[in-house]
Amino acid sequence: MLNLKNTARAALLTVTSGTLLAASLAGGGAAQAGQVHPAGWSSVESCTGLSGAIDWHPGLLNAQARTGQAVVTGTLAGCSGFNGAQAGAGTVSAVLSGTSKVGSVVETGTLTVNWPAAANLNPSNATVTLRRAAPDQPYTLSGTVSSGAFTGASLSTSVLATSQKGTGTTRHPVVHQGFVNTTPLAARVNFG
Repeated sequence: MLNLKNTARAALLTVTSGTLLAASLAGGGAAQAGQVHPAGWSSVESCTGLSGAIDWHPGLLNAQARTGQAVVTGTLAGCSGFNGAQAGAGTVSAVLSGTSKVGSVVETGTLTVNWPAAANLNPSNATVTLRRAAPDQPYTLSGTVSSGAFTGASLSTSVLATSQKGTGTTRHPVVHQGFVNTTPLAARVNFG
């Protein structure tokens, strides 16, 4: 004689176990599929090429730090983001101020990045600091995006002076430097 009570319990146990197993597998798969970025800092936009110039007012001296202004302008190339490579060029512009000399630069101010049109992004406005510890080292430019695309992201690059107008003397201060980047300009977000 068939015991309906035991059969119903076995069926319920089978259905419940199967449902739990399926839910467990689906949950694990969903968690893995939902991880678009690894924990920690990840690049959300990056440009491999940046070239431009820094204009110094009144100019940098070798021996003495003085208060002045730096105007940075540049052109971006080789940009990519979530959807891959982006055609076209972008621009970078910054106005910075501080007390610096040729071998010791610390200038702080605002920077605007106009990403390539193909990126379909608003400009990123950031508060940044330009630093250089020695005359033969690259400049580092880093800060935080305060408005526009990637608000809250870290923004950074390094650039190397490739040309210069002026020698750093009182009569001939450094008033202009051309540069190229040594690391990509990257906007990074902490997904940790």
